[in-house]
Amino acid sequence: MRKDLRQPVPDTQSHTVESVLAIAKHPIHPMLVTFPIAFLSMVVVTDILYLWLGAPFWAELSFWFNVGGLGFGVLAGIVGTIDMMSIRVVRRHVSAWNHFIVAVMVLAMAALGVWLRLPGHTEAVWPWGLLSSATMAVLVGVAGWLGGTLSFRHGVGVYGDEETEADSGRDAVEKPPAE
Repeated sequence: MRKDLRQPVPDTQSHTVESVLAIAKHPIHPMLVTFPIAFLSMVVVTDILYLWLGAPFWAELSFWFNVGGLGFGVLAGIVGTIDMMSIRVVRRHVSAWNHFIVAVMVLAMAALGVWLRLPGHTEAVWPWGLLSSATMAVLVGVAGWLGGTLSFRHGVGVYGDEETEADSGRDAVEKPPAE
């Protein structure tokens, strides 16, 4: 049986909330977070490769992924914090505060990773480097999930087209998807 496409959007989804820091309506925070997500997720992988293969290259790469992830993470965090503190509706979402707290924990783990690895990249991998990078990878996943919830479920940092915004006062009927 075909679902009625004219049903209203459920109340759990808010209207779109444009980002304060954006370039041509493209929010900067989601653009920046791709780097720390990629870099910090790979630290545990390169740690495991170092332990498995024994090549110092992988321990060096872990260190530089950690440094790059921390640097871009701080930059993304500053932009995200400005957006969060500038937009009242965002501060009302529990997901925003949870995302903020877990992201700060990610940055703390990244700073710990840099601190552990600074004296000796290879010596730091076992056991504390691997333990911190594995914990950090889990936290990156949680922060990413919460950030995705803000964007995809609550419409934070996205924008609609002008036609949708103009119809916001009326009961708009959704158009069926193009086939």
